[in-house]
Amino acid sequence: MTTPPAHLVDTDTSPLQALPGAGFADAFRIVLSEEQARQSAGQLAEQMFRSTPSWVTLLLSIRNRAMSVFGLRSAGMHIDGSANVPRSAIAGFPLIAQSEDLVQLGFDDKHLDFRIWVRRDAATPTSPAQLTLTTAVRTKQLLGRAYLGVIMPFHRRIVPAMLNRLRS
Repeated sequence: MTTPPAHLVDTDTSPLQALPGAGFADAFRIVLSEEQARQSAGQLAEQMFRSTPSWVTLLLSIRNRAMSVFGLRSAGMHIDGSANVPRSAIAGFPLIAQSEDLVQLGFDDKHLDFRIWVRRDAATPTSPAQLTLTTAVRTKQLLGRAYLGVIMPFHRRIVPAMLNRLRS
């Protein structure tokens, strides 16, 4: 049986309480295999970032070079799994909170604040186990709004691609 690709879902507003005033939020979901359903949200998040497509790594490199002109922090994602990432981060994103079923990542910067939630939902009698990645962004100034406008088309392709690779 073929599982459907990652798809956009209605954003669960409960995690967004951790980022009041967020002006952007989206969520993408995939169905997990039986083996993946037994893994923690943290394990699944690490696997997802390790399986990032090479074109995403290239885009991130271009983003970092372009944004350095504006004095913005390098994204610093260690998505290839080769870097020695501290336990307080996943793929270079600071770890804010973690439980067996939910991981919250993110940081606050001068132009915007962002959060990523990776939530694993167990199977129910009517639904298979699922993984949902929710992103929320609160912009702080014109630069943040402009930056968000530029990266959103990429974000909406990157997140499903990462989730879909996790399924393979």
